[in-house]
Amino acid sequence: MYGYLRGEIMAGRFLPGERLDLGELIERLKVSKMPVKEAIARLATEGLLDVQAQRGTFVSSVNAQDLAETFQVRCALEMLAGELACGRVKKSDLECLRQLITEMEQSMEQAGEVALHLELNFKFHSLIVELAGNRKLAETYHRLRVPIQVAGIHYRSENWTARITQEQKEHRAIVRALEQKDAEAVTRAIRSHIQRGGASLLADVERSVK
Repeated sequence: MYGYLRGEIMAGRFLPGERLDLGELIERLKVSKMPVKEAIARLATEGLLDVQAQRGTFVSSVNAQDLAETFQVRCALEMLAGELACGRVKKSDLECLRQLITEMEQSMEQAGEVALHLELNFKFHSLIVELAGNRKLAETYHRLRVPIQVAGIHYRSENWTARITQEQKEHRAIVRALEQKDAEAVTRAIRSHIQRGGASLLADVERSVK
């Protein structure tokens, strides 16, 4: 049940601010109340659902100010991760990063679906964070994923695919700097990439919620 509800939210089939009809879900999915309640509690902890007493359960909305602050923290964490990764990255890791870049390009050619592209993009960035070898950094970083991904799915403008060429150039610049084990170049490339991407998505959100 958790996997189903999370998948529906992340795929955009439940919209931000939408109220979930728990009775309808239970009846349609032929399940008991307990797994639904457990799934909702877990998703609320992750920030995907907003449970309001006397009102109901709603899909969490994205606040522009919160999103801007989230990107600031993400940028700082990922810059540190990139710096730490320089001393740990292996040839096989670089190959994995390049493969993810290729898969992102292929996903655009095949379908252009934002959810798939975002998933591959987060795998790319998450791998850099994992290479840092800092558990606390990774835990903090992954808590930031949900609001950014929800915003990307629901608010990204229709012409978002036009930004992919620039995004992929930035990804390759990060990988090149990691390959050279140049910590300064890595942090510079990551900062430029996240600041540009964050500004684009924030503009989409502000435009959509007016």
